[in-house]
Amino acid sequence: MGFWSKLILGGLGWTLGGPIGAILGVIAAGFFDGDSRSSIEDGGNSSFGGKDSQSRKTTQGDFLLVVMILAGSVMKADGSVLKSELEEVKAFLRANFTEEEGKEALQMLKKILASNYDYRDVCRQVRSRLNYSGKLELIHTLFKIASADGDISQAEINIIYEICHLTGVSDADYVSIKTAYKAYTHGSSSGNGRSESGSSGKKQMSLADAYKILEVDKSATDDEVKKAYRRMAMKYHPDKVNNLGEEVKRSATEKFKAVGEAYQIIKNSRGMQ
Repeated sequence: MGFWSKLILGGLGWTLGGPIGAILGVIAAGFFDGDSRSSIEDGGNSSFGGKDSQSRKTTQGDFLLVVMILAGSVMKADGSVLKSELEEVKAFLRANFTEEEGKEALQMLKKILASNYDYRDVCRQVRSRLNYSGKLELIHTLFKIASADGDISQAEINIIYEICHLTGVSDADYVSIKTAYKAYTHGSSSGNGRSESGSSGKKQMSLADAYKILEVDKSATDDEVKKAYRRMAMKYHPDKVNNLGEEVKRSATEKFKAVGEAYQIIKNSRGMQ
């Protein structure tokens, strides 16, 4: 299978071990016979719980697997999995895999949705293994999937906030991402929950939102605003997630643009040079 050989045998590092590896083992059992599953569990040289897997660097496959598992938790949070949410995940998969691989990945997602697992254990593993830039992009992606129907339920908001807390993402960054996503990426709905990029109906980011995105108070001095912009631009620069693949890097550009727009709105309101 193209997807599995690409993701599991060639594209995973630390997720082969710990709680995520255990989830992967259960899911893999539905796709492979005993001999094939054993070769996956070996991962070439290490098992799902092997120590070698814990020392590996984060790969694109690690990030995609974490997104799919935690997206499954978010999608189930309000008691129903919407078609629009599945379409957003399909688009995410199509951007990272061939059509055939994407179909296999979707089957994997369906098994994740049907599985009972503790996402808190997954979050604790992510906290210790994924770098902070990767965590920020993870939260951004979860918001994108959750709001695919044009709205985010309170249950989905609650679980994304808990994921932030468990993975070590700060409250300030949670608010910044949430504000940027609602005010920038999904400013104008096309009816299926997706924004109409470049549309004349695109919602204008408010000044209040701009301050939240830069994580500064309205009482901040001009110098403090400039420092905040430089800090946020560095934090969300797409190059920070180079190791997670081109699609993830393109997605990270959305928040990077929002930071720039927020800074420009504040500058204009203050007459800053």
